[in-house]
Amino acid sequence: MPDITNVNLTFLRKARGLAPLSRYAMLDDGTLLVSVPDELEVRTFHLVRYSEQGRSRRVHTYSVETLRKTEIAPDGSTYIGTTDDDLYLFRENRKTRFLPDRRASYTDVSLGVDTPRFAAAFCDIVGSGHSVALGELGGRLLWTKDISFPINRVCMDRSACFMAVAGESGDLTLIDQTRKTVWNHRQDVPLLAIATIGPERTVFATGGPQVEVGGVGMVGSDGTLLWFTELIGTPVELSLDAEGKSVAVLLALDATSGRLVFLSEEGLPTWDIDFEDARPTGISISPSGRFVAVSLRDGTLTAYELTFGERVASLSEEATLAEARGAWDRGNVSAAAEVLRTRLAAVPSDLRSCALLGEVLTELRQRALAAAQTAETVGDFFGASSHLTLAAQELPADAQLTQAHGALRQRWYSTKLSEAQVALTERNNEAAEAAFLEAIQADPLATAARALLAEARYAAAESALERGRAFLHRGNAPEALVAFTEARQKGVSGPELNELLRQGRVVEALSLGNALYQDQQYAAALFQYKKALRLDPENGEAQQKLRYAQNFLQDTQLSDRFSRLE
Repeated sequence: MPDITNVNLTFLRKARGLAPLSRYAMLDDGTLLVSVPDELEVRTFHLVRYSEQGRSRRVHTYSVETLRKTEIAPDGSTYIGTTDDDLYLFRENRKTRFLPDRRASYTDVSLGVDTPRFAAAFCDIVGSGHSVALGELGGRLLWTKDISFPINRVCMDRSACFMAVAGESGDLTLIDQTRKTVWNHRQDVPLLAIATIGPERTVFATGGPQVEVGGVGMVGSDGTLLWFTELIGTPVELSLDAEGKSVAVLLALDATSGRLVFLSEEGLPTWDIDFEDARPTGISISPSGRFVAVSLRDGTLTAYELTFGERVASLSEEATLAEARGAWDRGNVSAAAEVLRTRLAAVPSDLRSCALLGEVLTELRQRALAAAQTAETVGDFFGASSHLTLAAQELPADAQLTQAHGALRQRWYSTKLSEAQVALTERNNEAAEAAFLEAIQADPLATAARALLAEARYAAAESALERGRAFLHRGNAPEALVAFTEARQKGVSGPELNELLRQGRVVEALSLGNALYQDQQYAAALFQYKKALRLDPENGEAQQKLRYAQNFLQDTQLSDRFSRLE
């Protein structure tokens, strides 16, 4: 998405007791949905829709005790809210409590949009156990998951497929809808706000009086930090557009003022707005990122329209250099390079930007080379190659990087080939195969590693077949089947292996049937004998044992009938 080039105020209104904005309050048509208390009736609240011009219209009225947080669906038909120890669900003008029998203290709640589900974070009454829950707006609990750290915030993506959980300890976890942990990330300071669109982009905010360096960071699909931008102030709330390309953070500067800061998807500050008379409480970005609304503690509601364009191209030379140096100083070398490239694309004659770009790219190259050398020192060839590959994306024609990467891959290939050959002499076929595969990864076109791998797999397959035949001869069907399966995985196929597998399964079924027969489990034994006969219809032992099992089973059933008659 292009950078923000201009911001216009579309309307400003005041509503006494205005609740902090829900994440989905602002829509792409510029309308805004908010919750305000009734001025006369206690415990009565109204959902109010503001038009793009600021005209208000009541949508729903609901009755409930004062809610600490409210999340409202874009159409206003469903919403959820929490007190310290209750979670209320509102749907089709009906109010229900979630898990009314559970004694819990709710920390945070987050609503999905595309699916009527929500996430809730809570702890037990004494604050020792922390959990998250996935529930449906009808009130059904889908699952709960224990979390090992105190939870500050929880946030679902729009599809309700993923929930991000942020902790006071600095831990950040992404969980999918099946309760599986997708990735974990950790900072050394408490996380005060989070927003996510799923695995690809999750942003977090840190800060506060006890934190030396606060700001906003973005985590990628593998849980690694993509960027971190330092900001002054205590984060109040974060918001993302539907694609996660525009980031907005609300900051409290002191007891009576705050600031709204917009960041690009690379983490560069693109625009900021100060609030001098009241602290901000909530923020919402429309799905497209075109409209933004902010609520303040004194009941002020402000809505803005954003204009996007090539902001960097329109900056002055000094402003461009300052922005690039700022990104460089924060360690975001790629962002600094992007700013300078954009400037040079618009103003090819800007010599100072060209010179600074050369310095930035030189540092990027040196960092990549140093990181690759460090990774290779500890034997991490894949990591070393990744560092050089990422640098080559910024410097695609750099001869030094190309030469270093080629030499690295040669060393990687030679090292792994040697390791594989040593493992073969030590009869460690598993280690040898792994090393051959890594050598092929280092040089996919080298045939020596592939030929040696084929030989090693053939030898391993023959060894597995030999072990399997020996186990089968001794009547050890389970071990024989394991060995034959290993041979198949190593590439053996054909009638001989199929026959050995069949024989192994026949022996296994007979062994199980005999054990069950001795234990007088005649029905289960009968099943195993029938299985053996399906695999080998002429098997005399299976035919004989089948008749015995059938007779004993009939006798047992008759005995049971006489016992019941008595």
